[in-house]
Amino acid sequence: MLFLTQNVFTSCSVGLGSLLETTQKLLEPFPCRTPPVFTPWFPTASGDCPLPLRPGRPHDGPSSQSLSKQFHHTVSIHGLHLRQRAKWVIRELNCGTAGNIEEVGGIRSVRSSRLPTCNANIQRERAEIWVFCDVLHSEQVGRFLKDELKLSGRISLTVHRLGNIFSM
Repeated sequence: MLFLTQNVFTSCSVGLGSLLETTQKLLEPFPCRTPPVFTPWFPTASGDCPLPLRPGRPHDGPSSQSLSKQFHHTVSIHGLHLRQRAKWVIRELNCGTAGNIEEVGGIRSVRSSRLPTCNANIQRERAEIWVFCDVLHSEQVGRFLKDELKLSGRISLTVHRLGNIFSM
């Protein structure tokens, strides 16, 4: 019995000793490392010039050309915002050799986002295709539609509450 008691006492003291060691190690001050010096991602030699929050997006497609004088005049007369939505109306008579709005195959280029900020809908009951875009890109989109879809006649640009404001 004495042997058993000593054995339990010894194992308890060994267990208690290792527990005390572990507790002391945990209570020691935590080592802190100094953080690395901050280096900005943008060049600092630019001086007083304020930097953008994010890089600008490149303008590609037909939407990088500037507005013509006539279109700029139309936009300023009506007081349109350049990010306002407008729509090009392509009628069945504009379809030329296709003769039918359903057969105008180039409308897929609008739907597949070849044109920036554009989407298109076929209005079957009116026999029209509506191509929506920002006023900023509308002149270039109109030229692209006339060339790509080989449209004949004049297509008209319509703005909500104003009606037809421009045609080409």
